[in-house]
Amino acid sequence: MRVLALDQASRTSGWAVFNDGKLVTFGKFTADHSDVGDRLHFIRSKVNSLIDEYDIDNWYIMGHSLGA
Repeated sequence: MRVLALDQASRTSGWAVFNDGKLVTFGKFTADHSDVGDRLHFIRSKVNSLIDEYDIDNWYIMGHSLGA
């Protein structure tokens, strides 16, 4: 099972991908947009790209779990 773990923040967010509990890769992205709506759109786009790129089955955000 491929899992995307997110340490979500309003500007810089960390992420990691695990496959069957083993770390595959990790990184971060920064949303420098001054408009909150633009920032949220950017974050959503990045998360969706990670889900597609790594064929994610489930994702977790700081203690929350959601199916992909």
